[in-house]
Amino acid sequence: MIVKFLKNIFFLNLKKAIIIIMNVKHKIFSEAFPPNEKGERQQLLSLSSFHNLVHGIEINTNEIIYKSLTKNNLLEIKNLHKEWFPIEYDDSYFQVILDNPCGNYFTIGAFYNIKNCNNNENKEIILGLALCEWDSISDYFINHTNSQTIEEISKNINVNEEVIACLKCQYYHCVYIMNIGVLDEYRKMNIGSNILTQILNIALKDDICVGIYLDVINYNKSAIKFYEKNNYKKVNEIKEYYEINGKKHDAHVYLRVITRKEKDEFREKNKTSSFKFINKYIINPITYIIKGFLFILLFQCCRKKKN
Repeated sequence: MIVKFLKNIFFLNLKKAIIIIMNVKHKIFSEAFPPNEKGERQQLLSLSSFHNLVHGIEINTNEIIYKSLTKNNLLEIKNLHKEWFPIEYDDSYFQVILDNPCGNYFTIGAFYNIKNCNNNENKEIILGLALCEWDSISDYFINHTNSQTIEEISKNINVNEEVIACLKCQYYHCVYIMNIGVLDEYRKMNIGSNILTQILNIALKDDICVGIYLDVINYNKSAIKFYEKNNYKKVNEIKEYYEINGKKHDAHVYLRVITRKEKDEFREKNKTSSFKFINKYIINPITYIIKGFLFILLFQCCRKKKN
């Protein structure tokens, strides 16, 4: 690299030399990777092309667009996951998720438009993303949480009915966050929290969704702190759940219970203006008319009985 740089300086091709410098891979850290014996984490070379594009750029967080990922994002999704997680994912893992956006899976990406210095055109980059799965409240979920949480979920399904929580939960489902991450340069800017909010909004729209859960490796303290800050509670610990480089690690299961009150408030807040207009000027007046008519009818019946 140094030889190439000097060679280009010698031939006064400064532009090419600058491009070579800019294409140097950045060194990054991810706390998802296990620490060594000294408690230090290995420096990783960046794989995503986004690092060079955003180098030294300040972003306006209000201009971030949160939307679904597509097949066009596949290469960058794979590269970002290699930077963020120590477990390898093959192409089929991502293909299944991206091919089924309206079925068992859904995705959230935090997109931002920047100008490409090379051609002065806008380039859409991914600042963060999450891959999620709709999961039934199965034996796995029930066996990896605690009875107190199951009771809390049960009450949110139907507060007026007392049944065994495990039997009750089998008819409902939840969101499982498979992976979530944010580009190194833009962490601690609430992008991750906003992605969680987007996931929560999707879950709140679903009538039979009772919560959002995930598992996190036990040594990833920053991730644990992040989830707890966003109202996720540890409900269990799975021994030797992860295996990395031949060594097994425990996983913590975190859950965000969705309450009936939250769902009602969300629906009220997100009613469309047309719905509010119809409700105020059509449905409510008709309701009052019907009530008035029934009252008069009842009054007339009472009079007839007296006579």
